[in-house]
Amino acid sequence: MTPLHFEELLNLDGKSVVLVPSDASARQLRERIAVARGEHDQAFLETMSVVPVAQWLAELWDESLPSRQVLRPIQLLAIAQKIIESSEFFPANCLNSLAIVRQFVDAFQIHAAYCLGSNREDYLFSAEYQAFFHWRSAMQEALDELDAMSAEQLPAALSAALPEGLLQLPARLVLSPLLHLTPATHAFVEQCRAQGVQCFQLYDTPPDAVPSLCGATQLEQECDAIANWLAGQLSQQPEANLAVLVADMNNYRAPLERALQRRVFPQSLYVEGEAQEAPWAFEGSESLYAYPLIRAAWDVISLRQGALPLEQLSRVLRSRFVADWPAMRQPRAQYDRFCRDRLAVQCQLGDMLALAPYFGEDAGVDVLQALHSHISAQPSRQLPSAWVRSFDQMLLAAGWPNADSDDPVVADCRRGFSQAMDVFRALDRQLGEVAHSDALHWLQHILTTKRFAVSRRSPARIRVLQYEEALGLHFDGAWIAGLDDAALPRRAEPSPFLPLHLQRQAQVDGCEPGLCLQRDRALLAEILRSAPVLMCSYAGEDPSGTPRAPCSLLPAMAAAEAADGELPVRCQGQLTHPQSDAVRPVAPEQRARLRGGSGLFKEYAQSPFLAFLKYRLRLKEFPRPAEGLDHRLQGILVHDSLEKVWQRLGGKAALDALDFAGIERLVAQCVDEALQGSEINPQRFGESLMQLEKTRVVALISHWLEYKEKARLQDFEVVALETAMDTQLMGIPLKLRIDRIDRIGDKRLVIDYKTGSIDGKALNSDSLTEPQLPIYALAASEDSPVDGVMLAQLRSPDDLKVHMRSNWANSVIAKKAHGNDVESPDKWQAELRAWEGALQSMAEGILAGNIAHDYSTQLDRSFSAYLLPLLRDSATSEDE
Repeated sequence: MTPLHFEELLNLDGKSVVLVPSDASARQLRERIAVARGEHDQAFLETMSVVPVAQWLAELWDESLPSRQVLRPIQLLAIAQKIIESSEFFPANCLNSLAIVRQFVDAFQIHAAYCLGSNREDYLFSAEYQAFFHWRSAMQEALDELDAMSAEQLPAALSAALPEGLLQLPARLVLSPLLHLTPATHAFVEQCRAQGVQCFQLYDTPPDAVPSLCGATQLEQECDAIANWLAGQLSQQPEANLAVLVADMNNYRAPLERALQRRVFPQSLYVEGEAQEAPWAFEGSESLYAYPLIRAAWDVISLRQGALPLEQLSRVLRSRFVADWPAMRQPRAQYDRFCRDRLAVQCQLGDMLALAPYFGEDAGVDVLQALHSHISAQPSRQLPSAWVRSFDQMLLAAGWPNADSDDPVVADCRRGFSQAMDVFRALDRQLGEVAHSDALHWLQHILTTKRFAVSRRSPARIRVLQYEEALGLHFDGAWIAGLDDAALPRRAEPSPFLPLHLQRQAQVDGCEPGLCLQRDRALLAEILRSAPVLMCSYAGEDPSGTPRAPCSLLPAMAAAEAADGELPVRCQGQLTHPQSDAVRPVAPEQRARLRGGSGLFKEYAQSPFLAFLKYRLRLKEFPRPAEGLDHRLQGILVHDSLEKVWQRLGGKAALDALDFAGIERLVAQCVDEALQGSEINPQRFGESLMQLEKTRVVALISHWLEYKEKARLQDFEVVALETAMDTQLMGIPLKLRIDRIDRIGDKRLVIDYKTGSIDGKALNSDSLTEPQLPIYALAASEDSPVDGVMLAQLRSPDDLKVHMRSNWANSVIAKKAHGNDVESPDKWQAELRAWEGALQSMAEGILAGNIAHDYSTQLDRSFSAYLLPLLRDSATSEDE
């Protein structure tokens, strides 16, 4: 071909097409031409088309022969999957066919691009070759039936149409120096040349660069050196066009971005202030699926009937991209935690909605309700285009994206998502009607393979690219990172479906080590000419600690030391110590907002400091893992079961009429009823554990009824169960719930069940740690006064106890008299006065802001180890 210098390119007249390796190199060359000719010279710019080869071939076909469709890669995958899965060559033990389908489609494209032979004898050597031979024939028949073809078959189709004069060819073709043409494309270009199209080989004078090699100990030090160098270059030339070329974006992105944030643009680390655009861009490293806005949409459209991960339901509920955020942010977060304590890791959307009535306030689940209604009406199978309409309706019901449409990130993501939906919609003919799971499978493939980047307000001064993406690009300065002996040369990876001798004869890229070495030498030579200022580097250890040496393909270079560089920003602050760090008293207008009920007083009795943390600062304890059911759920089941037992019995007379076997049958029925409306979810804990817990609770309650309730000396009637009561103590609102109230003659006895151990001293006024019963006894009205209180311990069938204080007896069962018993009206009134004084003192301490703590008391709280040290006086010795 005739060589053509860049300056000569600017003087061409007539229609010309310049073929380049990539979109990025096309943009850069177009900008360079526009600057050289002047942007006002629109006439010349309109005659010069700079495009990648694949784009030119597709546009040429669409302009000349649009009747035959060129399929997208995803459409080829859909056709190939049907062929392969229905073939006798498909392995029966294959769990996921997509990996095989992808390799076959790649081989199908290589076969067309390199014009490999189709002689059946070449494909008899292995089962993979035989499978490809049959699958390729079936694939071609399917394409012919659809009157379609693949992108790599396009050059051959254009070559066939060329003699008929159907193609609108340009006057000139200019090939960039780094352009790699497959044999099929090269043959078409030669045919164009024979038809009179002038063909030129563009060349340009490479910049004179003297690269230096910097060796770092580890990847992090290498990234710090890169960031320091970039900061220095930008300080000298703020508008410089710089690049960082890396071998593997996955390894370099995170550490390099951290280094750039610290040393080049620390403004990106500021929490407050207006968001500023970072001067770097990681090109070609992100897919559309990686953006939070798209992930939120994916969580919504992947909802279905049946079991779902609780984590997904949580993300949908709390997402900022659904309706009513941020107004419902807090109640949704609280409801999410409420559900996590009660649902299994796999549950249905209806299970989460069923808990909403038990939450006690608006949980903000209207979005989930709307989605649940839509999911229930979905057909099981639809065409991809119908699924797209269904997904659109789900997103509308969810209020997605719930963001400012003027935000460029939101606008770009919505545009990209719409394009992905259009690609999926085009699969109607290839897929037919598919189930929801299959629709998601194909849509996810589209979203994860679609390269995407949001638009920028200004060009990135620093571009981070992989080696191949930098071909054809030129920069003011470049740093080539990762040049160790594992990066280049790369290993050979021939296609497993194509005969190796055919690949070698056609010199298929990457099929043998010699070709890989030749390719990587050319690649390295080109990127070493990409900038006049050039630095190279490698890390002496990879992330796993394996030693690495410099790349063996590198020419001799001068060694360079990595510049340490100082951080561009240093932050400092002054800590002001208040004259008094005492906790402020609770203001009168704040008393009504205190929460906790009797739990506030119970916690205060054990530790005023912990009560302050939990009920004034509203800190919650860290969740603790438990094997099986935790104590809270076990206690709830016992309370609910006892409530249902006494709803049926009503009193001692009905209980005495039952033998032990009858009691067990009754209790078993009540436990079953309690489990049906319980927070204990069989999906979360499993049927085996549920059966074990039921057996335990039945035995526990049956023994309690037989050996404690039947043994009571007086007849009684249960007059109230799970009674709620609102009261106040010194302006502190209290919500109480009493487990049970018995009428014994003209006496009223309040009973509180405990599934742990009880201690009678817990009701003593000088060490009151069970304040609920005393509060209720003091708050009872004159019309229905309380005559006694009783703690009932149901810990195990062998550990059943009662502790009672009243105005007529020391216990409901036979018990020896003791001097400290409370069993008479005088002692009962004295006890009430003592309780009133103790509770009054607690209330005064709570309102005054008392946060004292007794370190001699061992209190088991999940946050104690973190917060108790804050309370220690500076003079406290470490030995205490």
